[in-house]
Amino acid sequence: MNFWQLSDGIRPQHQPHHHGHHGDHADAPGWPASFSDSIDTGDNSAGDGGNGFFAGLVVNAPNAIFSPVDTAQAGGLGHADAHQSNLVQIDQHAVQMAGIGGNGGNDNLAQGGTVSALAPSAASVHAGPASGGIETGANSAGNGGDGYFYGNIIHASMVFYDPINISVSAGYGSIALADQANNVSIDQSAVQIAGIGGNGGDGNIASGGNVGVSSSGSDAIATGHNSAGNGGSGSFSGSLVDAPVVVYHPINIALAGSGGTAEASQSNTVEIDQSVLQMAGIGGNGGSGNIAIGGDISTAGSGSLLGGWQLLQTGGNEAGNGGNGFFHGSLVHTSVAVYDPINIAVAGFNSSTDAHQTNNVNLDQSSSQMAGIGGNGGSGNAATGGNGGLLSKFSSGADTIATGGNGAGDGGSGHFSGSLVDVSIAIYAPINIAIAGPHATAEADQINNVHFDQSAVQIAGVGGDGGNGNIALGGELATHLLSDLHLVA
Repeated sequence: MNFWQLSDGIRPQHQPHHHGHHGDHADAPGWPASFSDSIDTGDNSAGDGGNGFFAGLVVNAPNAIFSPVDTAQAGGLGHADAHQSNLVQIDQHAVQMAGIGGNGGNDNLAQGGTVSALAPSAASVHAGPASGGIETGANSAGNGGDGYFYGNIIHASMVFYDPINISVSAGYGSIALADQANNVSIDQSAVQIAGIGGNGGDGNIASGGNVGVSSSGSDAIATGHNSAGNGGSGSFSGSLVDAPVVVYHPINIALAGSGGTAEASQSNTVEIDQSVLQMAGIGGNGGSGNIAIGGDISTAGSGSLLGGWQLLQTGGNEAGNGGNGFFHGSLVHTSVAVYDPINIAVAGFNSSTDAHQTNNVNLDQSSSQMAGIGGNGGSGNAATGGNGGLLSKFSSGADTIATGGNGAGDGGSGHFSGSLVDVSIAIYAPINIAIAGPHATAEADQINNVHFDQSAVQIAGVGGDGGNGNIALGGELATHLLSDLHLVA
């Protein structure tokens, strides 16, 4: 309910009042305006992208060593045959991102409200100081959250691949056969994300309310500082480290004595990934379709020089903002894989040995680590400051009148200080040996189908998501203020 309403716009002065007295038309003291110290409806922003801050190092240092060895040696009237086939694919993939600001939302509106102000000058009977500030601006809608990261992102992957195939026909008239086939795919992928600001929400409105003032002065009248669907900021201080190590060393040996036959076959199909996903200090996304509006204020005051209203506030509303994420520490993923299959066939005098080894190995050692991630803001929310209507006469004023400061569906903040560490070690060493003495026969077969995962999901300090479709409203306010003089009138 409003007791005073002025037209829109800023009206710096009144026209003089004309009074007739004994036929003369003399002008009464005019009311030129005594401007307020600050009238601000600007500083609005809509859908600005968040800034990204990063100070430190991003290091990717992969290393691969591939040294195959294939040897065949035959004695007198002997036969030695060594085969080695290698299909190797080493990628050591790494995606590293740090300090990336979020995108600003689309279709947003941030608007300062209208101000109508009238303050009498010192020459007026109703003299009084001007208002200290009238503010309906500084509104923001759907801005992307900032990302902060201080530290290092390191991906240091190491691969040692040394297949060895040896065939020795040592004795007279002996036969040694050694076959080795290796199909190897090593990726060692890593995705590391740190200090990334959340995206701003879409379709938001943040508007400062209208202000109508005729007063001896108030220190502050504000309906701005509203925000709708902004993305939360992400803060991270520390290090993201991924250091996978792969040692692959298959050995295949065939050794035949005099008149003997030795055959060693080894087949290896190996896939090693050692994937890791590490995220830290990521701001949540802002909600969409939010509204945060400062309420209207209409004031009429004729107070003493001792005071006006010190604070009239219907702004400061928030709707569906994403929660902030804070993380201080380290995310470390250190995986080690040692793979040493050994296949040996040894034949003595006039003997026969046969050793077969087949290995199908899939080693992943995946790890997903998240820390200090701000929750997403809710969608379709409304946070609105209520209307304020004031009428004062010879009053010292009210210290605070506020109907704003509302929040709807804000995402919770996440805080974490410490370390998330995943250390996975896999040692795989199958051994297959066949040894035959004089006039003997030995046969050894080994088949291994192995799958290593060692997955780990670690989550710490994650802010909750904001609710959807929420409303937070400030109530309406209507006051009529009189000084203490009316008690004795």
